[in-house]
Amino acid sequence: MPGSFSDWSPYSGYVQAGMVDGAYANAGFTLLAAGPPRLANIGGSAAFAGALNVKQNDIVFPIGIVQNFNLSHTRNFTRLFEIGSERSYFIAGRTMGQIGLGRVYYHGASLLRVLYAYYQDAIPPTLVTSMFDGQGARSMSNPHDVVIPPGYDNIFLNLASDLFMQPIGLLLYVRDINMQTLSACYFEACYVPNHSWMTDSQGVLIQEQVGIQFERAVPVQVTSVSLISAAGTGNAIFSGNAGGSNATFPGVPIG
Repeated sequence: MPGSFSDWSPYSGYVQAGMVDGAYANAGFTLLAAGPPRLANIGGSAAFAGALNVKQNDIVFPIGIVQNFNLSHTRNFTRLFEIGSERSYFIAGRTMGQIGLGRVYYHGASLLRVLYAYYQDAIPPTLVTSMFDGQGARSMSNPHDVVIPPGYDNIFLNLASDLFMQPIGLLLYVRDINMQTLSACYFEACYVPNHSWMTDSQGVLIQEQVGIQFERAVPVQVTSVSLISAAGTGNAIFSGNAGGSNATFPGVPIG
């Protein structure tokens, strides 16, 4: 968008400055990974941010074959009216976040198993083995002695297991197609209130879905693309646009 509405030129300029041809984000460059429930378990947000670029597998476990992911937040507001006026006030309520995650079961660990990859319980009779020897597993060694088996080896399907009364963490890591990091966020104290495992007689795939509720989303300050914002006034604002500054076309005025 130009510096003012009088400079707006729909035929020769873009609306938003800073866009670059081909530098976009998509699902292929978005990573989901599971880990311990809190960033404090792995040294805090700053330590985690520093480790992401050098030893990801030491702290979180990547989740593969994900087909769909959605994140939503809900905040309720109470609206107050008063006698003697048509105006109103708003009182902000609590914010609740939830995640939906869909995956194809291809081979190896099931979705519930991968989400609890960091977890280990070495006390018989129910043993849960960590899927990776990471900092998360070491810092949260045997947080709970599991009584009801969630499953064995690769397949966890029993959501009634007391294992799933324990929280996990979930990392969302986003890059553009030029492999430049855009953002990272860690969802703390995640719980799985529902899980489904689906197939049919005509199908060739087994699909898994989980609903996840989390206590809070913690943005992780990683080395990323700097804030893209407009600078300058008038036509100078187009200097950061895809395709360069404004071009003049016959019969089309600029500004």
